[in-house]
Amino acid sequence: MRKRIYATGLSDAVGLGMYLSLSVLFFHKAVELPNAEIGLVLGIAGITSLLGAMPIARAAERFGTRTVLTALFLVRAAAFLALAVSSSFVSALLASAVAGVLSRGISPLIESGLIARASNEEAVGALARLRSLRNAGMAAGALPSGAAIAIDEAWAYRAVMALSAVLFIGCAAVCRTLGEGGRPAGAAPGPSRGSVLRDRAFLRITVLYGALTMSALVLGLGVPLWVVQQTQAPAWTVTLVQVLNTAVVVALQVRISKGSDDFRTARRMMRRGGLLSALAAGVVPLTAFGDATTNLALVVAAALLFSLGELYIMSGATGVALLHIPEGRKTGYLAAFNLGFAVTTVVGPPLITTSVGWGGWSWLGWALYFTTVGLVAMRVPQPAPAAGKAAQTAGSPA
Repeated sequence: MRKRIYATGLSDAVGLGMYLSLSVLFFHKAVELPNAEIGLVLGIAGITSLLGAMPIARAAERFGTRTVLTALFLVRAAAFLALAVSSSFVSALLASAVAGVLSRGISPLIESGLIARASNEEAVGALARLRSLRNAGMAAGALPSGAAIAIDEAWAYRAVMALSAVLFIGCAAVCRTLGEGGRPAGAAPGPSRGSVLRDRAFLRITVLYGALTMSALVLGLGVPLWVVQQTQAPAWTVTLVQVLNTAVVVALQVRISKGSDDFRTARRMMRRGGLLSALAAGVVPLTAFGDATTNLALVVAAALLFSLGELYIMSGATGVALLHIPEGRKTGYLAAFNLGFAVTTVVGPPLITTSVGWGGWSWLGWALYFTTVGLVAMRVPQPAPAAGKAAQTAGSPA
């Protein structure tokens, strides 16, 4: 069954990769929206993405992961088909809002289905492999988007959106063949939103995870803007940074995640990820000096440090989170955990794009930020004995 879940995660990532790499140009070229309306559509989609995660997790606890995942992929396919034929601001906004509601709910269900009957050690490795596959899928999704950009016709942009919908229909078909991932007999009831919010230790982990994953946005948004506006590095350096990040994540995610099923090791990984990100942020302002070759070398060094930091952050935070999840409650808790990064994707872009205009001092500010958050991660409390035991046996049939 795991192979089918991996296949679902990969196909889902390819479809999302198509959308993410093309969305701005799609709204501009195909739907012919002005910049202000494009920003509004994307902003509302980001906000609605925060609303769907917990209700979707609760539905999965009640009706089963297989049933809910199948329904979600079909609704997502319908939303993307509606997006492919949209021709006005209102239709694009509605389709994007529906897709946004689902965007943060599907991934936790795929993850919980993958590790439902896994020990904590197995779960860490399985999630690392899934992240590697999804990163590769996101990169693959950019290929048809690149073809559409090269053609530069409205029909090509719409065809890519329709192809994404076809992939999501395929995901729904695969999900129908999975074993039902509902609550096992005798397991504790699924968590309500209130029960997760009362778990202060887990909320602290979620907040730290969101704060540390700001590094991924700094690399994806801040570094490209800095390269273009403040350095002599060639413009293709921006693409090189994206390729390097994807290659490092795909190649090293599983290897670096080893050992993160141990609490102290996972916590040290979070600290290491924060310090590596701080070091990367400290390197970036140096790219404003020297010639183009020196600038290019420093940008590559910063990108590699940010990428390694991202790997340690993901592995450490996931390991710590899994050890704090009570038995039988992975679906809801993983949904809450993923909201940490979801909030970051909403508040991060304006902070990052604004800070780039402040010059080199802004990067020293980011270095201080990541150092502080990385050190604070060492104060995450150990899981209670019952939670730790549950994390090791969460997949055992009751």
